[in-house]
Amino acid sequence: MSYLARRDGRYSYRRRFPTEVAALIGRNEYRKALGTADRSEALRLSHAVSVEFDRICDAAVAASADPAPQSAEPETVQAQAKTAAEVLNNLNAVVRGFTLNITERMQSSGWQSELEWRRASLEAHARGTLVLPGLDIHPVEARAMLRALDDTLSGNPPRFDVPAPGGAAPAPAAVPSDTVTETVFQSVLDDYYEGVGPSRVSKLKSLTRRVLAWPSTQAEQLERVMQYCSAQLEAGGKATSVHGDAAALITVLRRVPGWQSITLPRAGAVARAVRSGGGMNVNQRSSIPLERMLNLHAEVKRQVPIHHSTVVLLARYGLRPGELLQEGPSALGYRVDILGNRELVFKAALSGGKNAASRRDIPVHADDAGMFREVLAGLGIAADATPAQRDRRIRQRVRNVSRVFNRLLGEADGLSLYSQRHTCADLLRAVGATAEEVGGVLGHTAAGSKATSIYGGSQPLVRPRELLEMVRVLIPA
Repeated sequence: MSYLARRDGRYSYRRRFPTEVAALIGRNEYRKALGTADRSEALRLSHAVSVEFDRICDAAVAASADPAPQSAEPETVQAQAKTAAEVLNNLNAVVRGFTLNITERMQSSGWQSELEWRRASLEAHARGTLVLPGLDIHPVEARAMLRALDDTLSGNPPRFDVPAPGGAAPAPAAVPSDTVTETVFQSVLDDYYEGVGPSRVSKLKSLTRRVLAWPSTQAEQLERVMQYCSAQLEAGGKATSVHGDAAALITVLRRVPGWQSITLPRAGAVARAVRSGGGMNVNQRSSIPLERMLNLHAEVKRQVPIHHSTVVLLARYGLRPGELLQEGPSALGYRVDILGNRELVFKAALSGGKNAASRRDIPVHADDAGMFREVLAGLGIAADATPAQRDRRIRQRVRNVSRVFNRLLGEADGLSLYSQRHTCADLLRAVGATAEEVGGVLGHTAAGSKATSIYGGSQPLVRPRELLEMVRVLIPA
């Protein structure tokens, strides 16, 4: 058995401890992120992890199988107890070994739950209750280890003098006590990657390599983030894009132990410019003028006809490029509403889901069915393709169409293939759609209760169909 588990395309090793081992170490399952989406690589790595799993089990059983010998003589028992001098003399070594151990464990997936268990165990020892068989910890040692645990999690682990060769004491360390190493941050990243999709993983890997440097303090990393933002803005980057990059970096930095309070600064021109990208206003995303867009469609049909259906459908239905190009033929089908009406719809489902409203049924004009089938047939992904393979194919399709469209678009202020979606929104308003109706077509969460907005999945699509047919008249093929 491989003991592999896959989540969002990435593999991890998960294995239950035997009952007797679980009772000794205080947890039922061993988990470790393997950091790969390739099954063959994951199988190879799982062999090494299995060895570590067996080592943990053997060590736990060995410790419990060799308890301190019992004696009927009270003097013998008393002789085995630690003296006060032994406790105090060894305290520094005990805390140092414990700190090294938990710092190393923080490189593994699931370290948070393990350290919570260790905290509970140490608190029991500090109160005088022995929790683990065969483990002899003095309450003073337990309290010192608890303090070291808290300091390490806050990013300020205790420092210890390590004897230099020849017995000379080393010079005092010049590294600040709140410095975090690359190893610790990588464990944080691996934990974060388990809960996000391949696109997000790819983006964060690129951003963290370009912007961050380790070892580092919280203040130093925040300064690097702001320097990156400043350089991007000076190079002409859009405030929305720069804000998105900065927010992504801050999100993962907040997961570093002790850095939960890190945030973008508010003072300064760069900070204000970056923060402005987090807001939205009616003029922030430009539309392509209708006449210009129609001319672009004609040029695409003349020069690269294979992409013509794609650009026309994106404009007529206000779709995100990824929404259309990630789907196969099964996304086009018939739907029966609550009144029994049967109609052709495109089932749009944004991968990863920005919000619940992104998943919606869009009424399709009968004359557009052929174009939809042509585009959806181009996905060409095997049924057993991995999420990583699927993601690469979708990104490739979006990139191919975008390159052609943007080349024909030429130098334009902030315009792109995605801008057709904003043109569609303006056309919907022009034919009489309300703000809520525009949001319903485009896949934006309706105002008010989130629960109410997902009720009624089989409501009639009469009004969206009417609005899209009027937009379709304005965008002839």
